Amino acid sequence: MKILSYNINKCTQKKIDYVLSMDADIMVLPECARYDQIKLPKGVSMEWIGNNSVLWKGLGVIWRNQHEVVIAPWYNNEHKYILPLIVDRSFLLFATWPTIIPTRKNTYPQILLSALKEYEKYIVTYPTLICGDFNCFIGQSGVSKKTGTFEQCIEFLQEKRLFSLYHERNGEEFGKESKATYYHLFKEDKPFFIDFAFTNIQTFAYELGRWNKEMSDHCPQMIVL
Repeated sequence: MKILSYNINKCTQKKIDYVLSMDADIMVLPECARYDQIKLPKGVSMEWIGNNSVLWKGLGVIWRNQHEVVIAPWYNNEHKYILPLIVDRSFLLFATWPTIIPTRKNTYPQILLSALKEYEKYIVTYPTLICGDFNCFIGQSGVSKKTGTFEQCIEFLQEKRLFSLYHERNGEEFGKESKATYYHLFKEDKPFFIDFAFTNIQTFAYELGRWNKEMSDHCPQMIVL
């Protein structure tokens, strides 16, 4: 099974068609347009979480219909953009895009850590893949140990035996990555590593794709289970 994680930045039909051409079974797409704003071919389904006043920018998950994908019955909308999905009745997929909601003042790491703790009992019980645009990086400004840091998120996941595929396969430390997953304002001199795939599932392959600035300010990740 191939799972694509790709923040596609200002979704258009051209970008959806491009993503579909990458031949993944499941596509986790932060900044995706709502299903009625795009055209999907036969044989695929979609879930979308977002703000109905911003139809072009939510968290989308598209999958091919030979797979069964359902939202977990214990999904808590308080963690709106961290969406737990049950795939083929065999593993959990958390489509992840910590997003600051105007009515709340939590930082991205706080949002992520709160959701991880909420879903802890499921994460430790079932085969789990957590992937997407985490909006988090080591040394992030505006956070502290009292409020929650990305380092604490990493520690939490590693304690639960979920490890970053990029870092495990490349032998690199968090915050010292040789590659980037995001180029702020589409500028090559502003690279960040903020897209991740943490899992306790045996994987066949993992690839961090090249940056295609015509499509996004992010790079795609492909996980093969």
